[in-house]
Amino acid sequence: MGDPISIAVSGLNAASQRLAAAASNIANSQDTAPLTPEPGAPQPYQPIDVAQTATPGGGTQAVEQPVTPASIPSYDPNSPYANSSGTVAAPNVDLAQQLVNANIASISYDANLKVIRTAQQMQGYLLNIFS
Repeated sequence: MGDPISIAVSGLNAASQRLAAAASNIANSQDTAPLTPEPGAPQPYQPIDVAQTATPGGGTQAVEQPVTPASIPSYDPNSPYANSSGTVAAPNVDLAQQLVNANIASISYDANLKVIRTAQQMQGYLLNIFS
């Protein structure tokens, strides 16, 4: 078993990555691009997801992964990127899921901070016993 503080710090880092991914996806959720972009034309936003796995000895590791498919056809005839049928490429972002991910990141961050505080208190109590 690893050090509780380093394990909690890995959880803090994973929560930060999850929150950053959700924030980026939310901020770019309304971007549009041509369904078949020409060279030099804007590319559709590539949404990201965070995969979190346990590491040997304790802790966690978070890795960003592209969402597939990156975009979905959306009807927006007023967009400058619309094709002849009024379709554009919109990011494949589920706003409700992104809000859930942001909430999970917040709760995870709080829980890991409590682990760090508790570990520090326990170390303080242990030092008091030996002094």
